[in-house]
Amino acid sequence: MTRIYGLCLVRNEGDVIAQTLLHASRFCHRIYVWDNGSTDDTWERIHSLAHPSIELFSREATPFHDGLRAKIFNAMRHECAPGDWLYILDGDEFLVGHPNRAIAVAEKEGANQINTLQYNFHFSDRDWEQYKTGKDDRKLPIAERRRYYRFANIEQRFFRFDPNIQWPEHTTERYPRGFAIPPKLKRCSYRLPNCHYQYRDPEQIQLRLETRLAARQANHNNFLHYSALDEEINWQRFIVPSHDLHHYNNDGQFKFNLNERFQLFRRDLGRRDFFRFDFLAG
Repeated sequence: MTRIYGLCLVRNEGDVIAQTLLHASRFCHRIYVWDNGSTDDTWERIHSLAHPSIELFSREATPFHDGLRAKIFNAMRHECAPGDWLYILDGDEFLVGHPNRAIAVAEKEGANQINTLQYNFHFSDRDWEQYKTGKDDRKLPIAERRRYYRFANIEQRFFRFDPNIQWPEHTTERYPRGFAIPPKLKRCSYRLPNCHYQYRDPEQIQLRLETRLAARQANHNNFLHYSALDEEINWQRFIVPSHDLHHYNNDGQFKFNLNERFQLFRRDLGRRDFFRFDFLAG
């Protein structure tokens, strides 16, 4: 039986990490969690779950780079069998549906990497109004609290285990942040939708910005898209007008506008299967 192992590197996601891990545990045989120096209650919330599929791998503050996940993998790889899958699980992400369909397509194609379509959910002006009236409650599922999103990008999230696979833990001049997954893998044509709740409420957004800034200061190659933080940290800059976003009904159906479709086009340009026109798929 094919098994899925989650590799979760987390820091300061205390308000949502329990929801994330419980969601992923529905299809993961086991999830290894490394708390990389949280200053909130992330570790306590993970520990309180006491879930048989969730293993507390480490609680150690280490300067962030993508190779840290490789450390988890190389420590647990002896538990994997050929054909198992490894899942790069972020502490604020929720796959839509079960990954079995994507895995079936990948195995049919002889692929050993599955990517996700990343839908980033934002703290909108409507959310801000709800928050100010005290109607926003962290006890509610995050999928109910945050409904406004836009398509962001495509990211690597799954790879198939092979006894000979190598995932370097170090950084290189070409890869100054390390390797997000093992290099030289064949990508599957099917992509999984993934809900990324990176901006949830004012306190969390502010802490996220401070955490990202610290990671940038430790390695200037980290989180390059957060470069504006070098000038100012202010969570209110991340309130997004709802009319600039799509509304999600929690039905697995997502929208793309022309600009978002162009991002897919630009990402896929040059691939040998580019002319299958996947970027036009809604």
